[in-house]
Amino acid sequence: MSITVKLNGTVASIVLSGGIDYSTQEEFKQANSQVLSADGITNIQVDFAKASFLDSSGIRALIMLQKEADAAGKSLILLNCNKTMYEIFEIGGFDRIFTFG
Repeated sequence: MSITVKLNGTVASIVLSGGIDYSTQEEFKQANSQVLSADGITNIQVDFAKASFLDSSGIRALIMLQKEADAAGKSLILLNCNKTMYEIFEIGGFDRIFTFG
């Protein structure tokens, strides 16, 4: 498991790798804070290309990121969700909360 933040112009990327669960929630919160507070960022991307698992604490961190991004006038998009990962969002109805690309 790892969570990496990349800043490039107006875009901030949170790159998830491995399992995102209760044990990674603090690291996820820190990544969220970093991208939300970075100067000039208007677009936030969360990249799931290397993520293998997401539990409810990961979804909670994403919901908080979405709320805070909305309040700050920043867009959020979830990228590279494979079918299994997307089904996790779909089952809970979270597919209607997030934008996927």
